[in-house]
Amino acid sequence: MFRFQRLLILVTLGVVSPILGLSVRAETLRFAWPDGASAKVSARSEGRRVGTGPDIRWNMSADFTMQVRRAGDRVVVSRNDFSGWKGTFPPSFGGGAERFTDMIPTFIVSADGSSFLGIEGHETARKLMNQSVEQSGGLDAASRSVFGNMTTDAALRAMASDFWSVMVGLWQDVELDPEARYELRNTTSVPQFGGGQLDITGEVGFVKETPCPSEGGAQRRCLHFHSETAADKEQVVKLVQALMQRAVAGSPVITGWDQRFKADIVVDKATALPQQLTLTRLHAIEASLQGRTERVSEEITKAYTFVWTLPGDGQKK
Repeated sequence: MFRFQRLLILVTLGVVSPILGLSVRAETLRFAWPDGASAKVSARSEGRRVGTGPDIRWNMSADFTMQVRRAGDRVVVSRNDFSGWKGTFPPSFGGGAERFTDMIPTFIVSADGSSFLGIEGHETARKLMNQSVEQSGGLDAASRSVFGNMTTDAALRAMASDFWSVMVGLWQDVELDPEARYELRNTTSVPQFGGGQLDITGEVGFVKETPCPSEGGAQRRCLHFHSETAADKEQVVKLVQALMQRAVAGSPVITGWDQRFKADIVVDKATALPQQLTLTRLHAIEASLQGRTERVSEEITKAYTFVWTLPGDGQKK
């Protein structure tokens, strides 16, 4: 039988806001990640699941390095030394797509950062993802079938593209005016759901200019941006229901679903290098099986800090 708690895992596989074409009206952020820049990155993921049975909490951390290399009309962003999460883990493959994004070794984007071109290191990512779910107790046959959709080449690319949108793409054309707000509307493919598309809506805006938080920050200026997005509820219900039915017979019927995704980022004004990034996902699902209806909700917060070193002078950013 497909356990009810697994339903919540399914809705954590998307959905981050895609890159949207916003009209440029005034001063905006310029992507200028320098060739040879490297960062020490610290990430922490905390979460809580409430529903049937006792509350489940987790608290994981990971440290790795990030490097930037410009190659002609491309920028290659590599994660090195990521060996997995440490701490207490969410059940099965819960914890949101954010749990797995840093396991993808290499992102490739256009020189101006506006276009996501692809990834490298598919097999490395799959190996790390499988190791991570084993740390959470492993997967039964039904969960393994669903998890397989998340580890395909197309799904890995989609996760990476979504994350790049949050790192850079969402903010590039946003006017640096705290009074201005932009409405987001777009359709994104979701191979991690086994195929299909979802409509994404939300809002993005500039919050404020502030001193940078890292060493030497008083001499540099940073920009704080914020976004809130959500996927179309009816579309998600249909996609998840179809995915479950393919995985196992006698699946529960989804009767309610809700999700909110928030992103806050602080970036260096001169280069757009990220300094801090916080992702918050709130979601809940209601399902019925054999005449019984249950509801499970989950809150996930993932926070990054970046300490950059630029080439030549060893200066930290």
